[in-house]
Amino acid sequence: AELHVLKARLRGGILNKARRGELRTPLPVGFVYDEKDCVQLHPDRQVQQALRYFFETFRRLKSASATVRTLRKEGLSFPRSLRAGPHKGELIWGGLTVNRAINVLRNPRYAGAFAFGRTLQRHRSEGKKLTVKRSREEWLALKVGVHQGYLSWEQYEENLRQLGENARAAAGEHRRYPPREGPA
Repeated sequence: AELHVLKARLRGGILNKARRGELRTPLPVGFVYDEKDCVQLHPDRQVQQALRYFFETFRRLKSASATVRTLRKEGLSFPRSLRAGPHKGELIWGGLTVNRAINVLRNPRYAGAFAFGRTLQRHRSEGKKLTVKRSREEWLALKVGVHQGYLSWEQYEENLRQLGENARAAAGEHRRYPPREGPA
């Protein structure tokens, strides 16, 4: 019983820090913690330029896949930070995928916001973990304007709106075909 009480108190402390926007969490590429645990833009100008160019290109083209194609066509690499292994934390450059581009566009950190509880881990019967995305109303914490970002909160919201429109348009294309018929 003492273990459960201790775990509950630890969880409560984590949630309190998260609600204040002070919880230290892994940062996406383009950000680092300074000596006072404050979030700063990555000191490498190339990283900053790559992210700014990515967001500008998406704003211009209004499509994650078109943005990825443009970066590839221009021969531009995109940074990422290794999360595990002996080189954990190191920055590597490589091609950008559409999935990764969408994840960057959906991450509120890039708009200078702290978000906590965006996903929920569920355990499946076969022992595997399932990650479920929560709606914004279900997030445990969201603090806008906590640190400098690569775009404004309004631009972030506009990007999400555009991604939603693109997804609805793509789904609409598939609905034009009758069931069991069509190009598949």
